[in-house]
Amino acid sequence: MIDFCHHLRFIFTLFLMIAFALCYSEETEDDAFAKGVHIDLRNPNYCDGVLTTENGGVITAPNMRIQAMHVEYTKKTLDDVPVYSVVAEGDLMVEYEEYVFVGDRLEYDFQNRCGIISNGRTMAEPWFFGGQTIFLLADGSYTINNGYATTSPSVLPDWLISTGTATLNQNNDLCCKNVKFCFRGTPLFWLPSLSTNLDSIFDSPIRYSVRWGSRQGHRFGMIYELFSYERWKTFLRLDYRLKRGLGGGIETSYCSFDHNTWFKTVSYCARDSSIIHPGQRFRYIFQGLGESHLMDDKVSIYLSYYKISDIDMPTDYYDRGINLQTAGPTELLIRRQEYNWIANLNTRVRINNFQTVKQELPTFETSARPFNLGATGIVNDTYFKASYLDFVYGNNQLYDHDYSSSRIEFAPLFYRNFAMGYLNATPEAGAVTIAYSNSPGSGAKYLALGKFGLTLNSNFFRIYNSFKHVITPYVHYDYFTMPTVSPHDHYIFDIEDGWFRLDMMRLGVTQSLYRRNSNYTITRPLYVDVWANAFFDTHTFAQAIPKAYADVTFNSFSFLQHKVQTCWNFNQNLLDYFNIRTEWTVNADIAIAAEYRHRSPYDWRKADHTNFILDSYRSVARLRHSLLSDRRDTLLLHIFLRFHPCWAFQFESRSGWNRMTEPSYNEFEIDLLGTLPSAWNFKLSYQHREDDDRVSVYMSIGLKRPDFLNCCDIVPLLGF
Repeated sequence: MIDFCHHLRFIFTLFLMIAFALCYSEETEDDAFAKGVHIDLRNPNYCDGVLTTENGGVITAPNMRIQAMHVEYTKKTLDDVPVYSVVAEGDLMVEYEEYVFVGDRLEYDFQNRCGIISNGRTMAEPWFFGGQTIFLLADGSYTINNGYATTSPSVLPDWLISTGTATLNQNNDLCCKNVKFCFRGTPLFWLPSLSTNLDSIFDSPIRYSVRWGSRQGHRFGMIYELFSYERWKTFLRLDYRLKRGLGGGIETSYCSFDHNTWFKTVSYCARDSSIIHPGQRFRYIFQGLGESHLMDDKVSIYLSYYKISDIDMPTDYYDRGINLQTAGPTELLIRRQEYNWIANLNTRVRINNFQTVKQELPTFETSARPFNLGATGIVNDTYFKASYLDFVYGNNQLYDHDYSSSRIEFAPLFYRNFAMGYLNATPEAGAVTIAYSNSPGSGAKYLALGKFGLTLNSNFFRIYNSFKHVITPYVHYDYFTMPTVSPHDHYIFDIEDGWFRLDMMRLGVTQSLYRRNSNYTITRPLYVDVWANAFFDTHTFAQAIPKAYADVTFNSFSFLQHKVQTCWNFNQNLLDYFNIRTEWTVNADIAIAAEYRHRSPYDWRKADHTNFILDSYRSVARLRHSLLSDRRDTLLLHIFLRFHPCWAFQFESRSGWNRMTEPSYNEFEIDLLGTLPSAWNFKLSYQHREDDDRVSVYMSIGLKRPDFLNCCDIVPLLGF
């Protein structure tokens, strides 16, 4: 009898659904949307074009899915007007476009493709947002009344950003009015409007910092996202230092959708002082970086500017622990790259009086693609550069005088490779010609010299099971003729003007050990390069081979790597320098890096350690008593330990001693990193510097971008 009743109920339900469908078998064009509506209700009741249930059901439509316990679906005609609607409530879940909503009640009109969700809520990780009333509009956008956004999953969140009205369009642009930031129900600050884009939800819109201690006093800071539209973002930064007062500024960033154009700016002023100038009352930083690629990436434009009140301002503003920040150049670089040539136009100026800068007003340089001279096999590589240079000293250089000059350089080079069995030989010949419109003697100078060279190398190898041992002996000889103008008689703007006679040969051998792994990848667990330079007819060296060098990189294990760089000085019978670094990745949660650096007073501080023109021009005794001699020992240590999925410890230190004119120092930073509930990121940092000690607390909301280091993803220039 029970089975008969179940069958009878099933037949009756099926009859109702068939009758409901037959009643509207004649559909008009206006009913086209209803064709995609599918109804699946449990124990439904049908009456006068209305299908209802109290036991749950699912309704699906194009770009939409509705699930609830109480469903009322209407499909009928009133006064010749078709009515296709649904009312759902009780355990309500609505999938609409790309969002999934939960709420108390849904009223949706299939005919007009719009609806209302009462007390709706959805998320875009790590954010939850919703409102008292959410209007689903026909164009796929949303309007939210009495809305909110928070990272707290709780029904009663610890904090939230409340809005009077908000609009979210199909491009994920969110525009809010009457914005309040509330913590535990208490409004902390208010904004009349806020615009952002949910595609940049990884960029934290709120960050806090507290710096306790330091010689500059306690400081409280906040960064808040004011505006975000498409690829534009604007941040407000406010700082308050108890001893000095208020500071504030604006940071903006932009990146085009194709990532071909981006820029970032900082504009910040504060009543503040630096440690070096405690009497200072006003500090500022105006910084900008930007790049654009045009004409299928053939043309690139790069712009940067750094206007700062003092040399310490970048370090204080960015506040990145014990790492020092310096002001970059203010320049405009335009680059054009074609298949057969490359050209650059660069302008660099000084806008900070305390900086010593070589101004380029401007510089044009070009080089052609190396080409063969007929069938000779000789390759020509030509370089041309024209500049007007103005070298200006910082305002603390009282006894140095600025100088300027036009400069034109032309440098052709010819070379050819010969393969002679196991031996490869590449002779080369070229010249350098430079014209200066001004000189220390107030006249034009024309510098010219010849360059000749020869490179010889060979390769020998042997295979041992899955290992391959490669030995490459080599010889490289360079000869530069005496320039037509002595370095004393023309201006030296940088290393490119430092030409003098050089007669040097480098003799060395490299060894590499390659390994074929079981997954068919190739690794190099060992690399060794040992060489020495021999100088001929050079009066500044007491013997032909003054020093011998070695660079070694080897892996004890796949997770443990060592690097050693050293040089032995035969003249002084000591180590010129010795650097050793070890990097140990214990596992995914522990990593250690340690490095020791030793520099003797005979290892000169040069921009290019492989350039020995200076060594051939100046005597060892004169260089020893110059600023190029800087003896010191340094120890660097970096430890990272993740002791919990949400918590980590980090230690960085640098120590220096054995310095000739400066005292020893020991600086370190200890960080505790964590992720708190509601997606709050936390950092507690103790920093001990050479001239300061401080404790800092940093807090931000949200997640870091997976590609956080990509400058084109609008990573803000925020200091914390």
